[in-house]
Parts: sequence; C-alpha cells; structure tokens
Amino acid sequence: MRETALDEMFAEFESDALTTFRPPGVPAAQRRVRERRRRRGLLAGVVALLLAGPGGAFAVAGRGGEPTPPTPTPTVSPPPTTTLPERRAALPGAPGTLADLHFVDSRNGWALFDTCDPNDPGATGCRRAVGRTTDGGATWRPTAALDAPTDSAHLMPVDERTLTVAVGDSYLVTTDGGATWSRHPVGSPPPAAQAGVATRSGFLVRCPGSSGLDDGARGTTCRRAELARVGSGPVRPQPPVALTSETESQLVEGGDGRLWLTVRDGDRFTVLVNTIGAATWRKLSAAPGAARLLVSPDGADAWLVTVAEGEFDAAAPGKVWQWVGDRWERRPDLPDDTNDVAAVNGGVLAVTGAYGSVGFWADGRYVDSPELRAGLTAGTGDSPWVDVLRDDTVVVGIGSARIVGVGSGAVRTWTRIS
Repeated sequence: MRETALDEMFAEFESDALTTFRPPGVPAAQRRVRERRRRRGLLAGVVALLLAGPGGAFAVAGRGGEPTPPTPTPTVSPPPTTTLPERRAALPGAPGTLADLHFVDSRNGWALFDTCDPNDPGATGCRRAVGRTTDGGATWRPTAALDAPTDSAHLMPVDERTLTVAVGDSYLVTTDGGATWSRHPVGSPPPAAQAGVATRSGFLVRCPGSSGLDDGARGTTCRRAELARVGSGPVRPQPPVALTSETESQLVEGGDGRLWLTVRDGDRFTVLVNTIGAATWRKLSAAPGAARLLVSPDGADAWLVTVAEGEFDAAAPGKVWQWVGDRWERRPDLPDDTNDVAAVNGGVLAVTGAYGSVGFWADGRYVDSPELRAGLTAGTGDSPWVDVLRDDTVVVGIGSARIVGVGSGAVRTWTRIS
C-alpha cells in the first residue's frame, strides 16, 4: 500500500473517530496534548487490524525494507459490569448543596454544604453547614451552626476532631469534632489552622515570621524561606538548599517520620531527606527530568515521577524512578494519558487518566480498574485526581464526588460518596 494512500486513510479515520474516542469536557489545554498522543495509538491499532495476516507487517514496513516490530497499543477497557455502592453525604435540613468533601482516613470525613459558590470571593447571603462522618460516609451528623454568610469558603481538615473553614478574612476552627467553633482573623491563624497546610507532624515551608497560610496566595513573598514546625518555630539545622519565592518546594512526611524535601530552581531539581526530627539532612542524587516526589503513607517507598500537566509539558509519558538502596532506579513509564498519581503502601502507585480511567501501577505494569469509570462520570468536564490518606486509603475525586477505596495494594473495596 502506498504511503500517500495510508495518509489519506489516516486523515479520514481521524475525522470519523475523534468524536467517538475522545470524551467531551476535558479542559482545552490538556485535550490538545492528549489528542496528539491518542491519535498515534488509535491509528496504529487501525493499521494493525486492516493489515492483519501473514504479509501485514511487511506492507507497513515498506519504507526501510526491514519489517517493523508491531507497536503495542492501549486496549479499551470494557464497560463496567457492576455498580459501585453509593452513599450520600446529606444532612437533614442542611442548606444548599454539597460543596466540599474531605476524608482524613477510611472512616472520618468532613463535608461542607453551601447555598453559594465556594469559589465566589464576593458571595453574600450564604447559608452554610458542616457535617461530619465517623463511619466512612454511611451516616452524617451536623456540627454546631456555622456563622459565615459572605465570601468563598473551603475546608482545611487536620484529623477527625480538628477542622478549619477558611472563609473570607477569617478562619473558623474546631478542635472538638465540630461541637464548638472559634473565629480568628486571617492574619493571625491559630496552630490548628496552620496544621491544615502542614505535614502530619506539623512541618511546613514558610516565609520567616509568617503562618504559611498566606504565603504566595495572598502576595506574601520572601527572599529566603525556611522550614518550620507549627508551634515550635524554625527547624535547626535548615535544609542545605536555597528556599525562596523564586523556587518551587514540596515537603512530604512518611509514616516512619522521615521528611522528604524537593526544590525546583529553573532546570535544577534537588531532593533531600532527613532523619527523624529534622536533625540531619542528606542530599540525594538527581533523576533527570523528575518533577514530583511521591512517598507511601508508611514511608517505606519513595518515587520520582514526571506527569504531563499541560500543552507545554514535554515530559510525557510519565517517567518513574524508585529509591532503592542509595540511588534512583528507573522503572517502566506510566500510561501516556496519566493525569494524577499517588503512592500506595507496598510499592504500588494509584493512577488516574485524563479521560476518567483509574488503575494501579505495580512492578512496572499498569492494570486498569474499569468498574470505577462509571462512578467518575459526575457531569463535570474535570479530569479525576487521586490521593492516598495516612492510613493507606485511596480517594479518587472529580467534582464534589469521591470514590473511596479501602484495602491494600490494588485490592480495594470501593464506595462512591457524593
């Protein structure tokens, strides 16, 4: 078959197939990237089908005279055969609709109900209520009344008893499971509110003298940032790397107490790890192209990944490195439509795709979980994200819906809560 004929066939197939294989609603910038990648896989699959047979491979490989090994193409997951158990986050008499939902472990979570758009900074006349669950979302009970009639609002949970509602120029804080609330000005948040942006033991990167809550988001910048602990002040010794408003930092604490810090300064990506208590820092070898650090909840596994997040991100498909011994070891890539990834205990990564897929990567192999796909069609154009809680519970979110997976590794019992 002549190459020009193939090109014409590709163009005709592309025109017919794009609307079939590309789900609607994916954000425009991400869609342009994904279309280019999907297009190559889909067209390769069509050629393989059309030319199947003893001479098929040689017909495509006419350019160089040598047979070209067939390229594996992604398989389309079959439609789910089961329906996920569904639980409603609902409070009798609560105003408005579910606006924000956060779990802190497999059983405990917080929900915000709002008559206003939580993302509207000029909202007025809002009626709001906060609910709490202690049984994995099976039942919800209201907290004390919330006085927050204006401005946008969102939840900043710490644990099953401590929650901050950030609203306008105030922080509303409970430390007794919602029995009482205290109000604090945005310029003077209490430790309980600061803990909402810190690691599990209260570590955070902040401008000196600030709370860490207003850095960047409210225009607070500094020439030299610091690592601090809520309630204790700056950590000594400080990490041996420049922390400024011009650098991007990520701080992660594993269940073993180790702190992991990454700092990106232009093309330079630095990874450091410390002993328990932030007493000693060790600078690790670099992994070329790495963009994000992942640490399992128990602290046993550390990973570096690159995940495409926009049209101008050249790191695709997502590369993976695992910390083994004293170096980063390269692992097989993530799926090429990866949208988000998080580390699970036992050397497993939970992965979501730009088109609504969810699955697990283990030992270099990705396995899709098609039963979750229907649970993510929540009438939103967003792509799903994934998080792993401190007790190894997996949470997949899209819009205001959450799919919670309890278990170990890739073996999970899933429940959809919305």
